[in-house]
Amino acid sequence: MKNKKIWIAIVVVGIIGAIYIGAIYIYYQYNRPNKDLSGVKADVAMSAVNLYNEYSADEKASDKKYLNKVIAVGGKISKIDKDATGSVSVLLDAGSEMGGVSCALDARHNDEATKLHQGDSVTMNGSCTGMLSDVVLVRCSVQ
Repeated sequence: MKNKKIWIAIVVVGIIGAIYIGAIYIYYQYNRPNKDLSGVKADVAMSAVNLYNEYSADEKASDKKYLNKVIAVGGKISKIDKDATGSVSVLLDAGSEMGGVSCALDARHNDEATKLHQGDSVTMNGSCTGMLSDVVLVRCSVQ
């Protein structure tokens, strides 16, 4: 009888411990920061004009080619926006009045925006998330 109670206590403590360790793991994974792409070698390097034109011509084919890939995009800055939360977005001119390439800076690199000015030529490294009215790159850094 006494041995049975000890084993039940051991099993209960084991289950509680496993639940606790699982909860810690889930919490860590949920709050894990995104990888900094500034030091990552780009899968593709191209100009903002070429990237925008490819997406404008065939969005589905471009998604297959570039979606979730790290792209180094070069071009001339047409606009720099900073929203109320402090997020910075750089719009690269794509030679079209309809849109461009929008590069949302990684929060770790927001200070780089102070060195940028409209009309500057720049290369941005970021992850492609597709096209809305602009081709969108996220987690960007200045190269």
